[in-house]
Amino acid sequence: MKKLLFFTFLVLVATASAVYTLTLFDNIVHGTLYNYGLQFSYDWANPYWTLLRIVQVLMGLAAVFNVMSTVYVYRKFIRTKPQVIQTRSEKKVISSHVLEPEPPTETQRVGGLVKCDHCKRVFAQPLRMLDFHSDRPRIINICPFCNEVIPPILRHEEADRGKKNAQKGRKNDQSRESRDILQKEETKATEETVAAAT
Repeated sequence: MKKLLFFTFLVLVATASAVYTLTLFDNIVHGTLYNYGLQFSYDWANPYWTLLRIVQVLMGLAAVFNVMSTVYVYRKFIRTKPQVIQTRSEKKVISSHVLEPEPPTETQRVGGLVKCDHCKRVFAQPLRMLDFHSDRPRIINICPFCNEVIPPILRHEEADRGKKNAQKGRKNDQSRESRDILQKEETKATEETVAAAT
């Protein structure tokens, strides 16, 4: 924070110095040069004054935007930034067996961002890795900062898609059951006809 304030202070001092220098330059043109034979005319004075005022306004806007950006950076990143100090020994390494993901607690997807409940950092996309420790390989989400397993968070579309797939799965299960019943009946009928024929 001190570095940010120091940089802002330097930019404001440089801007104020530039505006003051322009004022001194204007005093030279409209004071000293008349002693050396400069003749006043609105033909050159109006464009000169216009350009001088434009440069001064732009310098003032640069100073205002610098202060506004400093306030924004302070509010957005510094004041709300969690103070997490970690050493390499504190970071957990994924063990030989990966536990099933717990139901999401503080991990949230807000506006397309994911927040890790371990290191409290926010990022756009978790790392996706294959877990070969279970019987069947599966994809797990990993925090890119602390390497912790993140519970899967479904978006609304994915949740709706999952519900639709579950409903389709039920329909498929019912159709499979009816197919199995039909096959059993057909095999019984063929067995009966074969038994009757012999």
